[in-house]
Amino acid sequence: MANIAFGSKYFIFSKFSSIPKTSKIEQDRSILVKEFNDFNNFIKSDELNGFKTLESYLSSSECKELNTSIQTEKKQEQDKIKSYETQKKSKKIKGYYKLKSSQKLKDYLLFSESKELAKYKELKDLTSASDFSASKSRLENAVKKAAVKEKQLASLLKNKIVSKYISSKNSSDEKQEITGEVTQYKKLNEEIGSDDFKENKIANEKDLNEIINQEKELKQLTKSRQIKSFFKFQNSQKFKDFQAFEKSKELADYIELEKYLASEEHKETLKSVEEKERTETDKKKKHEDFKNSKKYKWYLSVKDSNKFDELKNWKLVFEDDFSAEELNTDKWMTRYLWGDKLINDAYALEADKAFPTDGKNIELTNKSLRIVTRKEQTEGKVWKQPFGFIPQDFNYTTGLISTAKSHTQKYGRFEAKIKVNYAKPVNYNFWMASEKNLPHVDILKLDKKKTKVELASHTGNLTNESRPDTIK
Repeated sequence: MANIAFGSKYFIFSKFSSIPKTSKIEQDRSILVKEFNDFNNFIKSDELNGFKTLESYLSSSECKELNTSIQTEKKQEQDKIKSYETQKKSKKIKGYYKLKSSQKLKDYLLFSESKELAKYKELKDLTSASDFSASKSRLENAVKKAAVKEKQLASLLKNKIVSKYISSKNSSDEKQEITGEVTQYKKLNEEIGSDDFKENKIANEKDLNEIINQEKELKQLTKSRQIKSFFKFQNSQKFKDFQAFEKSKELADYIELEKYLASEEHKETLKSVEEKERTETDKKKKHEDFKNSKKYKWYLSVKDSNKFDELKNWKLVFEDDFSAEELNTDKWMTRYLWGDKLINDAYALEADKAFPTDGKNIELTNKSLRIVTRKEQTEGKVWKQPFGFIPQDFNYTTGLISTAKSHTQKYGRFEAKIKVNYAKPVNYNFWMASEKNLPHVDILKLDKKKTKVELASHTGNLTNESRPDTIK
């Protein structure tokens, strides 16, 4: 059994002295690629761009004007500090902050949020309303009228004529004398006994009691020591002056300045002013250090050289390092193109001793693709002119991979790293084919002798009787 392994590299491997060892080719290429990548990364690096920016800055008018700017900025910050210290000593500022931190103001503010004060204000607003007294008078009159009517009814019930009327009404005697007293009784009795009268009486008495209780509660709250102290402080001239100054521009400017002087912005500004001169010196030193560095000198030495011309002139358009667990079928097919197009199946060439199964003899492991040739009986199709595809028995199975469907290219460099475990009667090939049978280029062909690699280009026309031309 023989194996062919395609690795992640794509350089031809050979034992011949005329072709360098794979390790040497890979090492030289790796070194060159790394240096080229380092060069490109350095070109795009913040380090180099920063150096160029710094170089431009150091020769600018901005750099020359910096000393004047530093002094101006420093004076502005010092003037703000002096102005703040002067304002801080003023009587108005002192008096404002003294009252602001006093216990009296704390008590005032705390009580202003109390339920007791809220209730007082609510009752005050309620009883001061224009309709409060009118409602009270209306309810008092209504209650009084109801009481009078009930009193009148009670008095009529004691009247002899009415009593007689009530007694006769309850007896079987239907003859009853209706008098004025009886008429009045009947009217009052009907009114007072009605549901409307009873409901109105209860509602009016309830509403009147609620108003009277509200007046009592307000009167009680008015005598409260805390409420008296609250309004006394609120109406004091000292508090009024405090409130007026609290809204003044003078205090707003002072607070804003105090906030700024305590801010990180002010601290950073002072720090920046103090450090700018030293920073400019550091910039000059940084510029000189970078200019004399090995990295920058190396960059200058390769920048305009032809060292990377080979890499610059070639562009990678197809690659596979076989690092996946399975073969990428978007890139590779495992049969000949014409078998795929004409019969949708694998086939062998007439001279093949092993049948290339459709992917069954292909393995991927450790970033390598292995084409495994096995000694086993199988049947497959063979292309024979002029008969076409005919069945044939084989003693060996093998495999192939092709980019015929995914990638075609007329000009360029084609490389692969191939390791051959030589065994007859299998052919080992790395070749390029066109859409037609010719032209055909054998990049590597190992056939009868494992120490002899054939390199050839085949051109011509298969319709000619003579064999195609072979250029080796």
